[in-house]
Amino acid sequence: MKHQKKCGKKMAITARRMTPYQPIRAIAIFFAFLLFAFLQTHFVFAVDYEVGPNKTYKAISQVPLDSLEPGDVVKIYYRKKAYHEKFIIRRSGTKDKPIIIKGIPLKGKQPVIDGSLACQGQDEHWPQSGRWLIKVGDGNAADYVQIKNLELCNANNSQQYRKKESNANYEDNAAGIFIRLGRNVLIANCVIHSCGNGIQTTYGPDVSYAKISGCLIYDNGNHTNLDSSQEHNVYLCGTHTTVQFCRFGVPHSDGNNIKDRGLDTIIRYNWIEGGKNRQLDLVDHKEYGRADAYVYGNVIIQGREVNNDNMIHWGGDSGNSRSGTLYLFNNTIVGKLKKTRFIVVRYPDCNVEMKNNVFIGTGRLWNGKGSLYGSNNWFSYKIDVPPILNLGKQGNQPGFLPSSNLQYIPALGSPLINRGTNKVPKRVEYMPKPFAGGTRRPKDGRIDIGAFEAIYSHK
Repeated sequence: MKHQKKCGKKMAITARRMTPYQPIRAIAIFFAFLLFAFLQTHFVFAVDYEVGPNKTYKAISQVPLDSLEPGDVVKIYYRKKAYHEKFIIRRSGTKDKPIIIKGIPLKGKQPVIDGSLACQGQDEHWPQSGRWLIKVGDGNAADYVQIKNLELCNANNSQQYRKKESNANYEDNAAGIFIRLGRNVLIANCVIHSCGNGIQTTYGPDVSYAKISGCLIYDNGNHTNLDSSQEHNVYLCGTHTTVQFCRFGVPHSDGNNIKDRGLDTIIRYNWIEGGKNRQLDLVDHKEYGRADAYVYGNVIIQGREVNNDNMIHWGGDSGNSRSGTLYLFNNTIVGKLKKTRFIVVRYPDCNVEMKNNVFIGTGRLWNGKGSLYGSNNWFSYKIDVPPILNLGKQGNQPGFLPSSNLQYIPALGSPLINRGTNKVPKRVEYMPKPFAGGTRRPKDGRIDIGAFEAIYSHK
């Protein structure tokens, strides 16, 4: 009985200590714990990693790049001394939370990542160290990655980089950015020069939906053999790549401004000028079968000193045919030679549909292979255009504004104004700028011919 009383007393004491609110509090704590666990499991909180003078990290290699999570941002601040570092991104973001590698400029100067004697701090799953300054994807895919506001240079075959044990030479086709395995990768507002290839991508499906936007890309190529035609300002092989609002300058050697072996590539609103070879070399990849391309809203200007008089090449160069259609519309295409070949088609099953383009210069429009058709184009009268194709009209002057600041914009009375057709495969919504970027294209009914719409007051 004493034992029972003791127990009873203990129970009574316990009962007195509990209040009506204690069960509710316990339940609240339990659910709070569940909520915390859910948030930890389903929501990873983004982290900003700051690199530069007076920042947490002095070098890019100090950032835990192989532990980045969706939404993380690596901020690389401008400093007078370039960052001599090579690095790999092999973590994925998401559509809503991309992983961002972002330069922070100072007074308009972008941080510089220089490949000359650049240190490589990460081991590679696929050894290709001599082919890149920044590598996207390695063993693991790097989807939804953005690289912005950086100047990249000197990943070329005249330079060396630092490995753990010794220095090594870059390969001929080393790239400022090499997208090896990644989908929905964005490269924006970067300056890329003095590399082998400015940007290079591998084939789909490993690389798809890459976008290159607002970049200045020039002086890339072979730096030990100026006659080499194997290195280019960009070399694209993925599916559904978009190149927009960029300025392409003269390549370093004999390569092309844009070399593409992709599927459904879009090249729009760019200023593409100069070089000894083709401005656009749109060729084949045997695994794609049929591969179309869309080229619109660009200014495309031939170089004056060239080894190849052809500006746009469509179809193939390796014994296989692209077997698709090049949709060429609302471009301003300027030849600089006495005998420019504006369009060369390689195979009989390759087509070119051309509408609303301005062709300026002298020479031959087309080499007669494949099929070429379209309407509402304007040609300088010294260009040999097959009249049977009924592609548009020829004239003496396209009627551009005389100001160099408004180059290739139709002036009042131009034969280009309101002479285009709106029946084109994709909307033409912007106009290019000479040094990258773009402006909204005015809408006032029927579209003008060429890359530019006449200024409002002219209509």
